Amino acid sequence: MALELVGLARLSRTAELNSEAIDACRRGERQALDDVFRAAMPALHRLLVRLAGPGPDADDLLATTLVAAMEAFPRFRGEASIEHWLACIATRVAYRHFRHAKPRRHASLELLREVSEPKDEKPLPERAAINRQRLERAYHHLGRIRPKNRIAFLLFSVEGRSIEEIAALMDASTMAVKSRIFLARRQLMTHASKDPVLSEMMARDIP
Repeated sequence: MALELVGLARLSRTAELNSEAIDACRRGERQALDDVFRAAMPALHRLLVRLAGPGPDADDLLATTLVAAMEAFPRFRGEASIEHWLACIATRVAYRHFRHAKPRRHASLELLREVSEPKDEKPLPERAAINRQRLERAYHHLGRIRPKNRIAFLLFSVEGRSIEEIAALMDASTMAVKSRIFLARRQLMTHASKDPVLSEMMARDIP
């Protein structure tokens, strides 16, 4: 199934499906699935970039997420929005990937912000190089955190999601989510003084 990434906005509420379209997706009808995935891919790709970093990992995880969603659609009951349901699948796919992936340095993490928060003016090359180095170091440290803690931390600190929403995405209690964020921060704290990006990520207080 050839699908293109089309922009980076969240899935619009107006793009949510009616019951007839949902039934078509459950039956595996290609056009209905294509319509859903084309609308959802920008938000999913942004989420996976923030969790895994831009590049092959995020692209591979997106493809895996779409395949998993296609296989799971017959069981979709419509109790949550398509956006939330797909984000849950993407989060589980990322978690399985992190469990088996070896810690390694990612190449161009500055896209974590550039992709999700595009600006009219791009930084000068010197500034971009500094940002890239800082983000690479930060992501290097993030890659050494336990997968569940890392995902909870990034969903909270970078995605800006609420504790309750993260709990729903990760199928965990709010207390478990708070604990995971706290443990991730504690592990990163020793590096934060040397990495402005890490300091910024930890600026949001846990409620």
